[in-house]
Amino acid sequence: MSSSGKKQTLSISLPTEMIDWLDSSAKSQSLPSQSKAVRCCINCVALDDVDMRVESNDAASADPSSNNYQALNIELATEQIEWVDSVCSKSDEGSSQSEVVRSVIQACMTAEAGVVFGVVRCKRKVTACEGAQNAVASLIERNGANGVVVKEDIELL
Repeated sequence: MSSSGKKQTLSISLPTEMIDWLDSSAKSQSLPSQSKAVRCCINCVALDDVDMRVESNDAASADPSSNNYQALNIELATEQIEWVDSVCSKSDEGSSQSEVVRSVIQACMTAEAGVVFGVVRCKRKVTACEGAQNAVASLIERNGANGVVVKEDIELL
């Protein structure tokens, strides 16, 4: 849950079912916002804990101007935006940031919640990050000490 560092706002277009899933996940996982849920998803996919495919013509990339889509402002760490942009540039069709984030969320919607939200992913040592320490304590409270997985010193690129 790499959440330290400066965050930037990214405006994306998501189907309402993804926004509902983000809301539900934030609530069930005791996360402060949809943005935190998206940050968890990006870290999960970027570290290959969940596989995703970016496809411009799949259901997740349907017409974003339709009534089923809403604009959403999310806060991401600079490294996360850089990772999204790198996926955009590597895709065959030059995917947009919204398409990449939709693909990330879609992959996480079909994964086990414990894989997406039950792993503490930290850029530094957990002992040096108050947010990661709080996440570990919350997971221990919810899942027991054996139910906590920590990945430290992560880099998304």
